[in-house]
Order: sequence, then C-alpha cells, then structure tokens
Amino acid sequence: MSESLIVEVDAADVLAALAALPAAAAAAVKDASEVTAKAIADGTDRRFARRAAGPTRGGHHTAEGITIEETRDGGGFLVYVKSPQLPRLPTWLEFGTKYSAAHPALFPAARLEERAHLRRVSDALEHAIADTGLGG
Repeated sequence: MSESLIVEVDAADVLAALAALPAAAAAAVKDASEVTAKAIADGTDRRFARRAAGPTRGGHHTAEGITIEETRDGGGFLVYVKSPQLPRLPTWLEFGTKYSAAHPALFPAARLEERAHLRRVSDALEHAIADTGLGG
C-alpha cells in the first residue's frame, strides 16, 4: 500500500491580504516620504538661515520659498525652493554662478536624509505587511 498525503488549504485569506498589500504599502511609503520631505525642508531652512540670512533686493528671504508639494501622481512629495522676485536665485545659490560661489542648501539636506528615508520606508513596508496579515 502506498502512502499519500493530502493537504487542503483555503487560500482566500492569503489572497485577500495579497490583494490589499499594494494599496497599504503605497500609503505607508507616502507617509514616510512626507516625513522625509519635511525633514529636508527643515534642513534646507537651517542652511539658508546660516549661509544666506539676508533678504534679497525685493525683501524676500530665500528660506520663505521652501515648498513641499505632492507629486502629480500622488505617490510622494517634492521639495523645492522658489523665489518669485528672482526665479533663478535658488539655482544660483545651490550651484553658484561664474561670479559667485555655490551655497548649497537643498541637496545637502536631502543627502543627509537618505539613510533615514530608507529606514522609514523599510519600516513602513514592514508595518504594511504586518497590517495586511502577511507578517509573522
């Protein structure tokens, strides 16, 4: 007589959790990205305060132009600096010109947040997996 093993499994719960995971993961990563965007904006603001504390000719402080905006696809956030009176001023400060040295503020702040952002995203994904019932 041959031995056999029959296993019956109801996969409905697992399939439902797998179907819910992409939306949960996207929401969790977006929340982590918002925290990172705010941290980059704060770091940029601190750098502008140290390096370019004075107002422009129009009385505008460059740090006032730090903007956080949701991406068009709604999946994350953009951090940029705008200056209505001098639209190219943020670029001139970040990269310099042939007449002045660069005073980078945005990109150094973003680089400093890179590892923290990766950790936030990793934690967010772990929580999303656990929240959908797939975590162990």
